[in-house]
Amino acid sequence: MIDLSKKLKIAMAKKGITQSQLAELTAQSRANLSGKMIANNFKLSEYERLVNAMDCELEINIVFPNGDKV
Repeated sequence: MIDLSKKLKIAMAKKGITQSQLAELTAQSRANLSGKMIANNFKLSEYERLVNAMDCELEINIVFPNGDKV
């Protein structure tokens, strides 16, 4: 399973955004965001909102061995 929390932490580090700042940008408590990150439990819409709050885009692809994407 893809660890979305790890990807989010990498993006936060690259953007220089703390977890507290990201929680504030998405109008949720730090505790709520922390719980989701610990459990690695996000709805797609929630995850997209977090990514967009960092001024980034979320891409989801299924990539075949030959490089084709769906």
